[in-house]
Amino acid sequence: MNRNQDQKSHHLIRGIILIGFMLLLFKLILTNNISLLIAPKMVHFIYFTLFILLILGVVLVLKGTSNEKYRYDCECADHHSYPQTFFKSLFLYSLFIIPIATGFLFSDHVLGSSVVMNRTIKLGAYSQDSFSKNTNALSQSNATSSNPSSNDPNADLSAEKPDPISETEYSALEKKLLLEKKMIIDDDLYVPMMNIIQDHQSSMIGKSITTKGFVYREKKSMQDQIIVARFGITCCVADASVYGIMAQGNVASLPNDEWVQVTGTIEQTIYNSASIPIIKIKQVKKIPKPKNPYVYDVGVRID
Repeated sequence: MNRNQDQKSHHLIRGIILIGFMLLLFKLILTNNISLLIAPKMVHFIYFTLFILLILGVVLVLKGTSNEKYRYDCECADHHSYPQTFFKSLFLYSLFIIPIATGFLFSDHVLGSSVVMNRTIKLGAYSQDSFSKNTNALSQSNATSSNPSSNDPNADLSAEKPDPISETEYSALEKKLLLEKKMIIDDDLYVPMMNIIQDHQSSMIGKSITTKGFVYREKKSMQDQIIVARFGITCCVADASVYGIMAQGNVASLPNDEWVQVTGTIEQTIYNSASIPIIKIKQVKKIPKPKNPYVYDVGVRID
């Protein structure tokens, strides 16, 4: 194979790889599984990426299949070249082809308890290590806690996420929870509601609460204790934080990663020398895993 044909082969392979990544992203969007990887606010960047990958891929494929003769010269100060041997080429392009193939062949994975073990859990929206307030861990929606769309497991994952709640809206939510005797934790407002419960533990004691999440147990946990956990995403799964609230009751038979809805009353307990809220369970029931198992975490807008 002469040098010109060798360069065309590299152009063709690289063009196919770019188009492959474009098709993989397109598949994730069509199946609504893109929200298992990134926050909804980032989806519009994916549309831009699709367009760029398609254009670059088509250009490289056309260069790789054309009869035009040309000399490769990037006019850089340093010398650049294509891989000179078959095995170098195979290794280089496998780094890109394997992720594309696995993206099409394997099912999408949802974060669970195996990942929690390697991350810090924020009980009541506070770190279990430091319990310092996470001021950036406040949810985005200005919907009320009775918003049905956030509790619908069949809700459209591609829907654009609302803007962050303002300080005024956060204060209004805080006053509302302090007055209510019964609370239902809303997915859209999950993190700010957990923050408020943590900030006002003494005022929350005895209030009824309903929340849902997956079961997680630490090694040192008692048999009647679980953490009802959720993953909170800011931009993508790589930055996912683990939020949750401890619950105590007849839960010994529940395995890790089982999705449950827990109803009970809020009490206080000491954990790692700090005070945290705990749910004394009155009712626990297994529920299907939601299509979108994550909550989103973007902060509070300063007025």
